[in-house]
Amino acid sequence: MQKTIEKNVIIVGTGIHLGRPARLTIKPAPTNHGIVFKRLDVDHNNTLIKANFKNILSGELCTTLVNEEGISVKTVEHLLAAFSGLGISNALIEIDNEEVPILDGSAKVFIEKIISTGIEVSNSPIKIIKINKEVKFSDGERFISIKPSTLSLDIDFEIKYKNKIIGCQRNKVKVYEDDLTDVY
Repeated sequence: MQKTIEKNVIIVGTGIHLGRPARLTIKPAPTNHGIVFKRLDVDHNNTLIKANFKNILSGELCTTLVNEEGISVKTVEHLLAAFSGLGISNALIEIDNEEVPILDGSAKVFIEKIISTGIEVSNSPIKIIKINKEVKFSDGERFISIKPSTLSLDIDFEIKYKNKIIGCQRNKVKVYEDDLTDVY
């Protein structure tokens, strides 16, 4: 079912790339609204930016979303990961700057603040993507693949760096079964 938050969540912090302070307010939204950002610092008729893959402007070093008027919001990936992990499908995010605060560099603070205010579940079903066949993308030695499953959402990932501090790391997560606290 579609979900939103029960009441406003206010988050204040600094953007990692631009180094500017930002305040965002996550507000409940009705069913079928989606995740939408609203820039408060821009004097323009259309300051709404939908969180949709079609609106991705850039994904290098951060994810930037842009609307048809060229209004953008940067570093949205940790907040969107929090929404995804909690199953939040509808929210209005008002922000007074072009970059979401980095906080601790993860989705953890977003998750904690959203959980502390509560989640509202609607009676409307969520729209899902059904994977009918394997999809794989490769770039040299790097690759990602998605395979059909009717039972679960399992994410198996591995990174290999020449850097000895990071080295090789692998993890498998069963999204609907595991405690995701460490993943956030």
